[in-house]
Amino acid sequence: MLKKRQKSILYALIQEYIDTAVPVASKQIVEKYLLPYSSATVRNELAALDEAGLIEQPHTSAGRVPTDKGYRLFIEERITGETFFSDDERTLLKNIFRIREDDEFLKSTARMLSEVSECFALAGLHGEELFYKTGLSEMLKHPEFHDQKALEEFGGLADFIDEEMSKFFDPGDLQKPVAFIGGENPIKEARNYGMIISSVATPKKKETVVAILGPKRMDYRKNISLFEYLLDITD
Repeated sequence: MLKKRQKSILYALIQEYIDTAVPVASKQIVEKYLLPYSSATVRNELAALDEAGLIEQPHTSAGRVPTDKGYRLFIEERITGETFFSDDERTLLKNIFRIREDDEFLKSTARMLSEVSECFALAGLHGEELFYKTGLSEMLKHPEFHDQKALEEFGGLADFIDEEMSKFFDPGDLQKPVAFIGGENPIKEARNYGMIISSVATPKKKETVVAILGPKRMDYRKNISLFEYLLDITD
């Protein structure tokens, strides 16, 4: 069990890494998040969090980054059901459900999910070869994909991710958003990324599989609330 102080330091580190994509040092946490602890205390607690496998220190940096285990704790304890997107984004999402044709609905859903989440998105009808994928340009906004090799690796995954999703996921198991962080993902080739997947009924009440795929430091609070909002609209 983590102490309250350790949790507050861990969550501050995770939020800072989500925002910046740069390994986080103790000084950043103390100064930006106004935590009532000294830098020495924060350093000691970071060492303890490292020992617990919740954060790790890249070899080339003095700062630390979250591990898959750290992100998982963050999701389980910090996802509140609150929405983290704007009124304009909410309106865009509502407008999707004015579309009556399934193919246009899927295309618009993928496009809006990608735009709001700044991730790669896909939407398809379960059991049919009808999938729309979009968002490589959104992925280029993230520093993780400025490297040519990383972008090529992700592009290769994007080519067949819809086929893998059809193998591993059934809409009946996706009645609420499910987040996979790194190694948790049943799709082997997707284990360097974060993924959120759900089933959203089309206006004609057909079952879909809808997902976003992005860096492991994606904004899980915003993106999970995004999927929850889509599900609320269809109720």
